[in-house]
Amino acid sequence: MIDNRWFPPSPHKEAVLEFLKKGRAHIEERGHNIPPLLVFEDGGVMELPVARFKDGNFSPAQGITVTRQTNYSDVCGTIDELKKLLKERPEMAQENPARFFELIDDLCYMLSRMQVRQDKYQKFADSVMSVAQRLKEITGPDIGYAYKKADEIRNFLRSEPVRVSEELNKLYDMAEEVRDVANRMEKEVLYAYRDLAKELGRLYEEIRGSRKWD
Repeated sequence: MIDNRWFPPSPHKEAVLEFLKKGRAHIEERGHNIPPLLVFEDGGVMELPVARFKDGNFSPAQGITVTRQTNYSDVCGTIDELKKLLKERPEMAQENPARFFELIDDLCYMLSRMQVRQDKYQKFADSVMSVAQRLKEITGPDIGYAYKKADEIRNFLRSEPVRVSEELNKLYDMAEEVRDVANRMEKEVLYAYRDLAKELGRLYEEIRGSRKWD
């Protein structure tokens, strides 16, 4: 649970919580008394306390020196700012292009983070496909054979009840054949499906990480 003191003031806090709820961002803690990072699925990163929501996008509060974090929460917001400056302040390209370079660096950084995430998703997909293949390969005993043996026991009891003691071993053998099918169904089929389902669950938890996916 993130200490409430790290959240930005309202209404920015509510915007952060909405992004977290929708799975569009997650929070990464960095240690005692160090502001946690607000990490966006679209590539942006900024310290949680300084995040400000405006016009559908997050950016750090004005006056904040950004170090190793981005000016906006996604590529679109960054490009919008770049285009705005190119149009309204073209002289900056000659006089002080550092702001342009900063925004371009942000773009590349966010794209690289998105690429890392894509690689993780691809690994996840490969693992899921492996599980899917193993699910398809699960085979078990012929349950129809067990039904057949159960019917044979039933029919014998109906037709020749007086011979039960005489044919006890035969009845035992048929009953054990039913048990064998049930045991194999449990171990070779049900447990196999269960274990692979659990593996899928672990893969999901790993790819989700600390993100809130409802």
